[in-house]
Amino acid sequence: LAVVRGRQEFGPRALGHRSLLAVPESEAMKDRLNVLKDRQWYRPVAPMIAEEALVQVFGRSVKSVSMEMAPRVRDEVVQKYPAMAHFDGTARHQSVGKQDEPWVHSLLLAVGRRT
Repeated sequence: LAVVRGRQEFGPRALGHRSLLAVPESEAMKDRLNVLKDRQWYRPVAPMIAEEALVQVFGRSVKSVSMEMAPRVRDEVVQKYPAMAHFDGTARHQSVGKQDEPWVHSLLLAVGRRT
């Protein structure tokens, strides 16, 4: 899903204003995103994660609004969503709270309920 809305990205991430969004259910999805973005095969994707799911994904609440953290993803999450983590098992994620970007936060929660 390509999202183009509101302001363009500049500096800290623009929280879904200019983004390619995908459910990270397979390594093929990471490969497809890297082809679309004309990037090397080993480049990780950067997941956006609703604040409510941080403990589920990392085992602890690791807020990272500007993608400044790269904690280890829990093994069972990597098994279910292999494109979420880099080859070392970490994810340089962007946490999204309702107060950060209500539209993206709602989208993430809705996708989470379906996956």
